[in-house]
Amino acid sequence: MARIFMTHKVTDYAKWKAIYDADAERRAGAGIREAGHFHNGADQNDFLIVWDTDADQAGATAMIEGMLNDPNLGKMMEEAGVIAKPEFWVS
Repeated sequence: MARIFMTHKVTDYAKWKAIYDADAERRAGAGIREAGHFHNGADQNDFLIVWDTDADQAGATAMIEGMLNDPNLGKMMEEAGVIAKPEFWVS
């Protein structure tokens, strides 16, 4: 099992969250389970998402890299107000 940590900076968390929630099926289909959101105390639009997966570290890394390179997800993130490509790490 691996844990995935991904940072996000968005223009409007509420708008982003609605689009993120609507995409839950994609994450579930990939075997990603949400473990939590953690906001920067000074800026709710700057946050960390934590996911769990049954994949090992290499598999989880490849999965997230593939998702981030998916043009459809890129369009969705742009629509959701993601300011910069999210950064992630896997443990």
